[in-house]
Amino acid sequence: MNPTLSINRVRPYIPLIGFLVPTVLVGYGVVIPRSCIAGVNELTIGFGTTILGAVLTYVAGQRAVLPKGVCTKPPLRVRLARAINRQAASPRGWFGRFLGFVWPREHGRLNAEVLDALDLHAGHRVLEIGSGTGHALREAVRRIAPGHVVGVDISELMVDLACRLNRETVACGQLEVRAGNIETLDLNGATFDRIFSVNCIYFWRDVDAVLEKLAGALAPNGKVVLAFRPDGDDIPTRFRDPTYRFPRVEDVEAPLHRLGLHLLERSRSTTSPSVVFVIAGHR
Repeated sequence: MNPTLSINRVRPYIPLIGFLVPTVLVGYGVVIPRSCIAGVNELTIGFGTTILGAVLTYVAGQRAVLPKGVCTKPPLRVRLARAINRQAASPRGWFGRFLGFVWPREHGRLNAEVLDALDLHAGHRVLEIGSGTGHALREAVRRIAPGHVVGVDISELMVDLACRLNRETVACGQLEVRAGNIETLDLNGATFDRIFSVNCIYFWRDVDAVLEKLAGALAPNGKVVLAFRPDGDDIPTRFRDPTYRFPRVEDVEAPLHRLGLHLLERSRSTTSPSVVFVIAGHR
């Protein structure tokens, strides 16, 4: 931490400390004991309430007049938005379970549209990055039976929910759900006929490295579908923080081309018009 920044944060409150320390020492150490009515009573409670009121008034006044850059914390709405964004990147706890309840209902139609774009066939090997609660995995298994589907998610909670939802297909080996960061996860040389990811690219710290890994895992005649909201002026302010990184469409298509994949299609979702489908593969 920058020492200068820390000092600047404390400096406005030095007068308060200068008032508070001697007042408490003299009041509770001298005046009240000499009054012979020390203890919890009207005098001590009243004195303490006065000090508390002075502290709250001083702090409120400082926050009102200090420049925003000197405040010790961002506004509450900003902190809440950042906390929710971190949960979206890696859900956990009770709020993660709440997201696990909301997401299938919020993205169900978009997931179905992506699965249609994949053009799945029986026997296909399929990989989903950011598989969440496993609802899209369940539908993929149904469409490619007796093929094989693998889901990867960074959240242990989401992996657990996906395994619970798909316990039968997991038990019989049709579906495998792994916990891990796709940027560091070893796919053990596996190849897939179809790879897809929905609203997950925002959390990849190194998009090019992930795309290289996916291109290396794509089988001949394979296809990859990336569904995401591209960067633009319409991105809500609450998403403009270190958690989310919205790529431009060309920033996704260019590395795919360098990796030897051909752009097969670029289209807008009909159910979520802000979402773009980038579809690439081997011709």
